[in-house]
This record gives sequence, structure tokens and C-alpha cells, in this order.
Amino acid sequence: MQDKLFGHRRIIIPATVVFFLGLAVRLLLLVLLHTEPEAPPEPVKIAISLATTGKYADAYGTGVGPTAHCAPLHPLLLSGLLRIFGTNEAGRFSIKVAASTGSALVFALLPLLAFASGLNPIAGVLAGAAGAVLPFNFWPQTSGVFDAPFTAVVLVGLCILVCRIWARGTLTMREGVILGTAAGLGSLLNPAILPVLAAWLITIAVENRRRARQVLLLWGACAACLIWTLTPWAVRNLRVLGSLIWTRSNFWLEMHVSNNDWLTADEERNERMPEFALVHPYLGAVEKAKVKKLGEVAYMRLKRREAIAWVGGHKRKFLVLTAERVRLFWLPRMTRPLQTLLEALLTILGLGGLVLLFRQRARSAWLFAGIFVAYPAVYYIIQVSPRYRLPIEPFLFLLAAHLVWTFTANSRVQLRERHARNVEAFSGASTP
Repeated sequence: MQDKLFGHRRIIIPATVVFFLGLAVRLLLLVLLHTEPEAPPEPVKIAISLATTGKYADAYGTGVGPTAHCAPLHPLLLSGLLRIFGTNEAGRFSIKVAASTGSALVFALLPLLAFASGLNPIAGVLAGAAGAVLPFNFWPQTSGVFDAPFTAVVLVGLCILVCRIWARGTLTMREGVILGTAAGLGSLLNPAILPVLAAWLITIAVENRRRARQVLLLWGACAACLIWTLTPWAVRNLRVLGSLIWTRSNFWLEMHVSNNDWLTADEERNERMPEFALVHPYLGAVEKAKVKKLGEVAYMRLKRREAIAWVGGHKRKFLVLTAERVRLFWLPRMTRPLQTLLEALLTILGLGGLVLLFRQRARSAWLFAGIFVAYPAVYYIIQVSPRYRLPIEPFLFLLAAHLVWTFTANSRVQLRERHARNVEAFSGASTP
């Protein structure tokens, strides 16, 4: 019955409308606000290397060497577009169209997520429509140079899958295989999905603590398929780089870039500072030369030692930076004051909707809470950008819509009840 309702046209048709509306808005803004970054970021440089030489290499510039700086799927997607359309303006625009398509798709999925999670599908339609027509986190939704819009699609899709597993209450090996494989592929796009998967599996285990055998079966199948999915990339890294890197190599680089005596908690601000070139090979010629000389793995080990030494010697400043990163993640500083205000409003309403779900004792509240706790955790200790929070913004839109819809629905009920009492009182007073 649920699967039939899941595909009902009352959900599919609005979702389709939301998709085309969101895509049209983003393509229109792309034409009106056409901009190019001063230099292509690491995923694009890797994609160019893939398209021209067939190698995952040169994340920091031509000739630097093989890399695992990025998880493989996003550069692979970009390289496919660059092979078809070229590395010129047409290729760059195709990347933007792909990102815009992903951003539109994620909001089109919100009515389906609302139904799967037990919320009113109307809230999902309202959330999707609002996200479609209000792309105030515009650049990461449309530039395509980072994985954020595609990660958002994967995260919403995984959440729908987990909601359906939870709703059916059947913890089988088949479901573990599907979930583990899907999460593994998602992690090859962005490994920040892994903590969310762990949070969901813990939630499922607590909910089904009297069914330990089935829970372990689900966990085992999920873990096995997750590892199996990541293994080819890890083996490639072992052969090419000499280290078994399961997703990406750059964590300690980002830790050192984010925790030092020169830079701030804000990545957008850091990249405009001359000190950024002192610590990151993306812009720094000296650091780039170190990567080329040492190799990426040895360079990242050097960054690990530097990051750990600095944090150990500057605990107070590290805590201050971490607090600032938490604030900037949930209340990001945008280019325009109106964007900053809208992002803050989205956070407040979305978290308010989560509190309402807990007050309503909705089971899905724990799944959404798992996303909000687990996904941002890594971004609290590295420099923050509005693009990092983009994958969780669809969930904030959905919960904000749930809050607003519930409030307005309750208000309408109260108004009807008040009107009925007034009519009854008037009728009683009119009776002789």
C-alpha cells in the first residue's frame, strides 16, 4: 500500500513541477549572473587531467602528480562533460547546467521525502517550491565545481531509503546490501556521508534493540557492501600513491589550513588573504613544489604533524576557532545581507521544525537529528564555507515547511472552532 501511495500522482506531479521550476530559475540566473572563478578549483583540475590524460592527477596544477585530493566520482562526472563539450566555455557551462539540474532535483525529491518520513506531503511540496524559487545559496548550487549539489541529491535519496526501511520494519540482508552499496557510492562523492550513515544505523539499532540478530545482519551486509564499493578506489591509491586511501587524502591539509596563526574560520575570507598561499598548494607556489617533490601522501603526513602540533600548542585558540566555525556553519556569512538573513531564517525555522517533530513524537525526528548532528561535525574543525552546508539545506527547508504548515493548520482549526462558538452563542442569544 505504501509503495502504491509513494508513486501516486498527487506526489509525482508536484515533484515534477518543482523540478522544472527550479531548473528554469537556476538556468535563468546563470545567464543573467554569468561568472567564472579566477582559477579552477581542485575538482576541475583533476577533471581536466582525466579528460585529457585519463589520470587522476594534478589537483594543484599541471605536473604536480597523481592525487586522491578529491573523492573520485565528482571529478569523473566533470571529466565526462569536458570530454563531450570540451574544456572551453561550452564545457564549463555544461558543468553549471549539471549542477543546476542536481539542485533542482534535490528540491523535487522533498515531497517524496515528506511522505516517506511520515510528514504531510503538502509540507514537502511547499518546501520544494520554496527551495526551487529561492536559490539564495546560489553559487554552490549552480557552479558545479564542487560536489555539494550532487551530495545533496545522494543524501536526500539515502534518507528516503532509510525512512522506507524503517517504516517497513524489515531488517534484512537485502536492505543492508542496498543501503551499504548506495552509501559507498555516495561516499565516493563526499565522505561526509559516512558519519550520517553511522548515525542512522545506530538509530535503527536502538529502535530495534529487541531484534539484535536482524540488526547485526543489516549492519554486517551494509558494512561489507560499503567496504566492497570503496575498495577499487583504495586499491588504486595503494598502487599509485602507496597508501590505502579509502575516500580522499586532504583532511590533514584542510586541518592545517584551518588551524594556524594566520587564517580565520571563514574559507571565503581566507582565500582572499595573501597568507592563504603560505599554507595551501592551490595558490601557493612553495607548497605546490613541496607536493611535487615529496608526493601527495608524504606531504599530507607533513601537514598532519603540523596541524597536530599547532592544535596541541594553541588549545584555547582552537576552541575559539571551532566555536566560530559552528556559528558560521549554521548562520553563514553570505555575499549580500539579504542572503545572510534568509540563511539564518532557514536555520531557525528548520531547527524549530525538528523540535516540533520531537514534540509530536515522530519517529523520523531521530533520522533528521542524525543528519544535523553527524554531517556538520567535520566542518566544525576545518574552515567553513556556505557550500559545505548546502547538502543539509533541503532538510532545513522541509522541516521549516513542516513547522509553518503545522502552525497555519492549527490556526485554521482554532479559527473554525472560534467561529462555530460565536455562531452557537449568537443563535442562543437570538432564541426567544
